[in-house]
Amino acid sequence: MENFVFRRLIRGVAVAGLSTAVAVSSVSAPAIAAPFDPGAVAPAVLEVLDEHGAPLAGEELRQFMAEEEERIRSTEDDAAVPMLDPASGSSDDTNADDANAMALKDKIVSIANAEKGNGEKPNGSNCTKYSKMCVAWCALFSTWVWRKAGVSIPQYAFTGDVYKWGKRHGKSYGKANLKKATKGDVLLFGTGPSSPSTSTHIGIVKSVSGSSVTMIEGNSQNKVRQVKRTLSSRTFYGGSHP
Repeated sequence: MENFVFRRLIRGVAVAGLSTAVAVSSVSAPAIAAPFDPGAVAPAVLEVLDEHGAPLAGEELRQFMAEEEERIRSTEDDAAVPMLDPASGSSDDTNADDANAMALKDKIVSIANAEKGNGEKPNGSNCTKYSKMCVAWCALFSTWVWRKAGVSIPQYAFTGDVYKWGKRHGKSYGKANLKKATKGDVLLFGTGPSSPSTSTHIGIVKSVSGSSVTMIEGNSQNKVRQVKRTLSSRTFYGGSHP
């Protein structure tokens, strides 16, 4: 399993053609001559940092990738809910480059950044500072950050509820429009928002660069971690502006 996971990580990095400081084994990957298609790579973890900003390596990296593999393996298809984007020009579209929207995005990223390395106490308990509930907490973390930044959103434990909230407010976008993702947004992992088996994880966008996205994710190996990923429709079913 470990060898398979590491080969998969390396394949994602080689296809993306991006540099990465992740320490992996010496397995080599063939050069890819075809143009890069981010939707064809799943998963593609390009870099994982520890709480000190250093690349994750060794046993911690192996555990991280095993967790990724299990999440992807257990994800079910969600065919019940169409991935419709809000009408263009919505008055709630926070992609508008006004001062208030930009200030909100910067504040979200700043708050999330400050939480890197924080996690469960005791480890493995799902108990964190972000909620009184000791449950899977990636969505609790994301909505905690949004609320602390001033976004009027309930604190949700289920990732799909964040997407549905965004849809009700004209802020969500589907996997065909991941190019709308910008700092301060959240991206949803899986196939759709129907259930925990289809909407499996969530993270806050720190930055987007071409076909890659750097995210701050709660409940990533029981901690808040920074992870760089391919911005792929095979990984994300959609996202939401704050």
